[in-house]
Order: sequence, then structure tokens, then C-alpha cells
Amino acid sequence: MPAHRVSSPVDASPDTVWAVLLDKMAHPQRYIEDALDAEILDRDDGSVVRQLVLPGGVSFHEHISSDSVARTITFTLLDHPLYEGTVINRLLQAPAGGVELVFELDWRPRPGCVDDRGPEGLPALIQSSILHTKRIAEALENGA
Repeated sequence: MPAHRVSSPVDASPDTVWAVLLDKMAHPQRYIEDALDAEILDRDDGSVVRQLVLPGGVSFHEHISSDSVARTITFTLLDHPLYEGTVINRLLQAPAGGVELVFELDWRPRPGCVDDRGPEGLPALIQSSILHTKRIAEALENGA
């Protein structure tokens, strides 16, 4: 069970939302407000390993895999200095045609590390991420 789960309806087609989720794999700067740099280090069928650089010199690698059938993107931290775990971005489609994004964050402090974000830090991070992704998908859908 993930530590934090948020969801949001999205006023866009499933194909548009899926394209945005795939774009996040290669271009995190468009979706993560404090991403300074990103580089794809390895690419395989449906997955990448990328290096992400954040303010303060925080640099880490993550393995990111996509499942087009389940419409999920899974981000697995490989060597983050403070955390280990995953984030799953899931696109759900209601039978009536509605689209919902679900983001599940399951990060834990690495052994010997202290989580300095406070109790609301990670929930706020995942909430901000889903709303930003939703805005981008809706803007693309509306031609903005």
C-alpha cells in the first residue's frame, strides 16, 4: 500500500493524458518545478534510466518503466541520497469515458537518513505533481 495516494479527474482524452505521462519520462523539467537538469542514461523498450538534478546539488538516478496496457508509469529511486521507493502514475478510464489520474508515492527515508520535509512534505509534493500534470494535459487537449 502506498504511503501517499492522490487522484484527480482530468478533462482530456486518455490518449492525451497518456502522451503527457510518457513525456514526463524524458522531460521532467516540464513537470517537476525544481528540476534543474535531467539526462537519459539508458533506454530500453518501455523504460529508461535517468539522472535528475535538483537544487542544492541533489543528484540521483531513477529507473522509469511504462506499461501501455495498464497505463502506468513507475519511477523507482535507485540512489537518492535520502529516500528509497517508488512513485506510480496511473491513468484510469471510467466506463462512461471520464479520465482520472492517480499518483501513488511510496518513499521511505534510507537507513540512517532523516526525513527533513516534515509530515506534510511528501503529500504536498505528490499533490502538486498531479495538479501540474493535469493542467498540462488539459492545456494540450484544448490547444493551448
